[in-house]
Amino acid sequence: MGGIIALKPEVVHLGKGDDVVIHTIKLDHTQPQSSFGIFGFKKFGWLYGDVSAMYSRYGLVFDVTSYSEESTPTRLLSEQFGYLDLQVMGGLIMNNFRIAVGPMMHILGYHNSNLNTLQNYVQKLRNISYGFSGSIGYEIDRYCLEIKYDKAFRTIGDHIYSGTRKSHFLETPDALSLLLTVTLFKP
Repeated sequence: MGGIIALKPEVVHLGKGDDVVIHTIKLDHTQPQSSFGIFGFKKFGWLYGDVSAMYSRYGLVFDVTSYSEESTPTRLLSEQFGYLDLQVMGGLIMNNFRIAVGPMMHILGYHNSNLNTLQNYVQKLRNISYGFSGSIGYEIDRYCLEIKYDKAFRTIGDHIYSGTRKSHFLETPDALSLLLTVTLFKP
């Protein structure tokens, strides 16, 4: 599966206290999402349910300006995230088309950040977060091609603090993905 994390540019400031800015952090771009996993699927007439466990990775790249008395260098710093995504979905299936919605739990499995080199940067990662998904798909024999939207209930800066102050990033790492699933065992 592959997807994109769709975010708008956003800027926050890290500093000392209320009025001294040390760094300006701007979201520059996202890196593509890649995922793999297993799915369980059961039809009940025109209704169906599925459960999945997937490992997803994506990255964020920030344009960081650090202010000092000598200069204001700008550099790109990145973060990579890896999550085990557990999901339950339910929906309707008719004439090989299917549509579904359901909750999702994201369990942090990997994180690597260059932001931790910044002065006054404090990292407070959430190991578990939640979200909600919707999907539309079409089945052909043992295959299903699906478009899925994942809404995350966290922001891209939930873990970024300046001392004890949380960053003001508002964007959420929502994903739009294209899935190709193959049925291995068919009753």
